[in-house]
Amino acid sequence: MTKAEKAATELGYHCDPYNRAEFTSNDVREAAIEGYSQAEKDLELTWEDIRELHILFETVDVEIELGQSNMKKETLGYYEEVLRRFISQRNT
Repeated sequence: MTKAEKAATELGYHCDPYNRAEFTSNDVREAAIEGYSQAEKDLELTWEDIRELHILFETVDVEIELGQSNMKKETLGYYEEVLRRFISQRNT
């Protein structure tokens, strides 16, 4: 069972052969599975994303070395800054 199928099942979407509604619970379950699966695909990291993360880490490292940033490498703020930049670029 995929994560999407498990999530739909946990939400109570099961096939009901006696349901005469326009959208059966099975229709809703299938739509939930499809939507969840698409979201997983949309959020997957690609090799291009990894390359971009590498570039962002290098950029932040150079800014630190040049004194353009007062953060320290490998701290929470460091990783948050790289993540903020990555998300910003990914959304544009």
